[in-house]
Amino acid sequence: MVTFPSATPYLHLMTNIFLSVAVTFLLSNSCHALAQSGKGKPFVKRGPWFEDGLQFDCTGCGKCCKVDGDVWLAPEETETIMTHLGYDQSNNNDESYIEEFRKKYIRAEVTNGNQSESWVCLKRKEGACIFLDDAGQCSIYDVRPVQCNTYPFWPSIVQNRGAWEQESVLPDNVIEEGTQARYWSPELGGCEGIRTNKSGVGNVGISLIAKEEIELKKKAAKKHWKRFPVDEIKQTTWFL
Repeated sequence: MVTFPSATPYLHLMTNIFLSVAVTFLLSNSCHALAQSGKGKPFVKRGPWFEDGLQFDCTGCGKCCKVDGDVWLAPEETETIMTHLGYDQSNNNDESYIEEFRKKYIRAEVTNGNQSESWVCLKRKEGACIFLDDAGQCSIYDVRPVQCNTYPFWPSIVQNRGAWEQESVLPDNVIEEGTQARYWSPELGGCEGIRTNKSGVGNVGISLIAKEEIELKKKAAKKHWKRFPVDEIKQTTWFL
């Protein structure tokens, strides 16, 4: 009598082979589809648009101190500037030095009743900041306010390339006709020290400000602005 091997193991083997081929085929198709759609690509975190830095050199023109607008000091900035100017704060019971400083330099104040916690707005003199001297330089440069120290790297200016290029202006002695380049004005402001491909001024020898420094100034300006206690002013007349 002739006997044959049981068909069961054979069927199991063929079934496993079929399933293996099917799974391989499905996985292959899925990977191909992901590759085509781009969803299978590894995630790459992109840096800011100024990843390679920005070209800027302060020209010392003093025009940023002549823009129509307000400069608000946080409480600690007021104290620092007073000390720098030599106002005597050793006698806390004598507030005459405070009144003298405020009368000379301050034109508006936001207070909760405690002057040591007040935000103050600087006066202007002949269309410029009260601290701009006769030579067109900042007389408190070493202790200048955050608002001044962080310009032109305010969040509103470095939010994208278009805003950065818009802030760039030509020096008054550079004449270009038939271009979209603009010049500084008290109403619109602008910075001659910003160099862009559209600035129309040579970029050779201009400092390249690193991304890290830009980020630090941007964050400092944003933090300063957010601390200011009056939303109405921040939304209408004071932007950083």
